[in-house]
Amino acid sequence: MAAELAGFDRAEQRFTRLFVAVAFGFGARMAMITFDGPLARRFTDNGYLIGLLLAVGPLVSTVANPFFGHLSDRSRTRFGRRIPYAVAGVTLSSLVFFALPLAPAAAVLLVLFALRALFASIGGGPLMSLVPDLVAPARRGRAMALFMLAGGLGAIAIQAAGKVFWEKDFALVYYATGLASLLFAVPPLLFIREPRQSAGELAAAGRRGAVSLVEIKRAIAQREPMVLFLLSASLRYLGGGMLMTYFTLFAATDLGVAVGDASLAVAVAGILRLLLALPAGRLADAYDRKRLLLLATVAGGLVHLLTGVLVGNLWQLYLAVAAGTIAGVLEMTAGSPLFMDLLPAERRGELIGINMVLTNIFQSGGALLGGAVFAWTAGYRALFPIAALCFVISAVVLARLTVPAVPTPLAGARQICG
Repeated sequence: MAAELAGFDRAEQRFTRLFVAVAFGFGARMAMITFDGPLARRFTDNGYLIGLLLAVGPLVSTVANPFFGHLSDRSRTRFGRRIPYAVAGVTLSSLVFFALPLAPAAAVLLVLFALRALFASIGGGPLMSLVPDLVAPARRGRAMALFMLAGGLGAIAIQAAGKVFWEKDFALVYYATGLASLLFAVPPLLFIREPRQSAGELAAAGRRGAVSLVEIKRAIAQREPMVLFLLSASLRYLGGGMLMTYFTLFAATDLGVAVGDASLAVAVAGILRLLLALPAGRLADAYDRKRLLLLATVAGGLVHLLTGVLVGNLWQLYLAVAAGTIAGVLEMTAGSPLFMDLLPAERRGELIGINMVLTNIFQSGGALLGGAVFAWTAGYRALFPIAALCFVISAVVLARLTVPAVPTPLAGARQICG
């Protein structure tokens, strides 16, 4: 890690080292997306009901994310404006993982999925806002690569647990995830020190009251690059989120692969992600992020199309997952810093919340669409060409984006609260 932190100032190094542990816990949580589908399948074989169960979380997050992001922008406490929300949200949502395997009926599972999303939204926007708050634009690619590396380790751990325990006692996989999140994601947050807000940020926060959709729309519309980025990203959220949600069910239903073996495929992807994260982060800091993101988007669309047409067994699935991982690593290490470069400092939490809203809207749409596709075709293969089309359109939109010069951080913004 020391080599990757070369050129970071002391505050950035301290934050990055702490946030790596947080990312490990979040990687474990994100790995559970591939298990929620098989869990829902334990209650029903109805494709539409499965889609509803998997869509309720993103739908709740659609409302909650911008609300809590806005609150964190306006908050001023002795612990900072982001940390209180992050600690509360991560802790509460982690506890829900222990309750999910105990759900006695589909209705209870629906409520628990909704609660998990609500609690995660409390900390989601504020947590991600810490990255642009504390890491300068020129170093965000490498920082995101380190976080991806740690998140990949967390995901591999949970996917390996799925391989070992799912068929024996699926509840153990959820318990392991909740424990990993509590042990790795929560304690480091207590030691992160946030930067002092600039005079402009304080003034802007003081002027804003409740969440205003008109203000949010105006803030986005005044920045055409952000509009194009969000539109392009939304299409990737629809395609990629849909495939992530139904990956395990596709393997089990269309290929006849056991859930544990499918989770191992995701773990293999996690290992590959570890190998690629740091080189990809260096690329994102050294070269044009828009071009890298465009390349990754086109490559991802091609992989999805070929997966839907050609993959017919477990080993072919492994190859497809590996190819998709290469494109996905480049997409994340270039896309996340590019989005942060476009954010105005005084509205970071709010606009990151809006990005999460779009993520959740399109992921919930993908979950509902996947359920409908299963109801129509008794399988999930058709999702892959649909996702490929989403990525192609995303690339067309992204090609129109003009990236403005990244402003120099305001004087005093790097001062750290004692």
